[in-house]
Amino acid sequence: MIHKKYVLLLVAAILVASLAVTGCSKKAPILKAADKHGLVFGTAITAGDIFDPEMKEFITSHFNLVVPENTMKWVNIRPTKQFWNWSDLDKMVDFAEENDIIIKGHPLIWDEQTPGFVNSVKTKEAALEIIVEHITEIMTRYKGRIQMYDVVNEPFAEDGSMLDSFWYRTCGTEFIDVAFRTAREIDPDAKLIMNEFNNEFAGHPKSDGMYEFVKGMVERGVPIDGIGIQMHIMAESYFDAEALQANIKRYADLGLSVYFSEIDVRIKNPVTGDNEAQQVAAYRGLMEAALANENAKHFVVWGFADSRSWVPRAFSGYGSAHLFENDVEPRNPKAAFKEIETVLKNWKN
Repeated sequence: MIHKKYVLLLVAAILVASLAVTGCSKKAPILKAADKHGLVFGTAITAGDIFDPEMKEFITSHFNLVVPENTMKWVNIRPTKQFWNWSDLDKMVDFAEENDIIIKGHPLIWDEQTPGFVNSVKTKEAALEIIVEHITEIMTRYKGRIQMYDVVNEPFAEDGSMLDSFWYRTCGTEFIDVAFRTAREIDPDAKLIMNEFNNEFAGHPKSDGMYEFVKGMVERGVPIDGIGIQMHIMAESYFDAEALQANIKRYADLGLSVYFSEIDVRIKNPVTGDNEAQQVAAYRGLMEAALANENAKHFVVWGFADSRSWVPRAFSGYGSAHLFENDVEPRNPKAAFKEIETVLKNWKN
């Protein structure tokens, strides 16, 4: 006769195994609060993250959106004209589906990290053909599975004009219209975004130039659902909440959403009480802006841990830009994480 204790142990083991197979995870308080307010709270991830059970558990318990940090960039997904490297992106899309979280495609068209076969193109017709082919191939494969895309990434110069990119030199601004029209045709349900940095505050030349261009897109019927405001910012920079609000509102007036898409707030070394307080204030201001505007409920951090940050490599003398110290336990949530969690928990709609 089997003892009752062993039956209970067997049942418990089956339940644990079932949870592991289905990918279920207990939501962290910050994600519960985000869900309550209808906020998309996401992070950039690497392909390696989804092969680590503990990392998968952390991601799915804290975030409801993931974006491949590098996997979908041209040099990684399509290093030559004929070869497509689908393996990692397929697994990331499967991971998102299995855990009922959103995945954003990033980016479809960008002027950086493009392979040689793209840069060797000489004519407008050939360049536009590559754009259509590239977008069609990706979005057909993941139709209905990837919910949103950065269709065009970083097309503007700091003065608000078009960046002197390969695409602009070869095609003029037509490459943008073609990219968005193609994307809408392939997957009518996907959200289509133009993503940029240093475009957060109304009154800044780049921000104003982008707004005028996007307004023109809307007026001529180019399908676009929103704009990405990356927010790679310095803690010591002035956070102009009023100018940010004005920027969000003018896109709302166009019927467009605003996506805080790549947030990190870097600190000039060494970290002090003062510059950490500035960082906390910036993260708080961004979260409040996201919650206060129905068209801006999208808060995505560009990586979550200082221990594997891109920031020190890109900005000499800066670091400590993220919400956690470490990417493994103990992760040590920082003051900025605790602050935005508090804002979320206490926010009144």
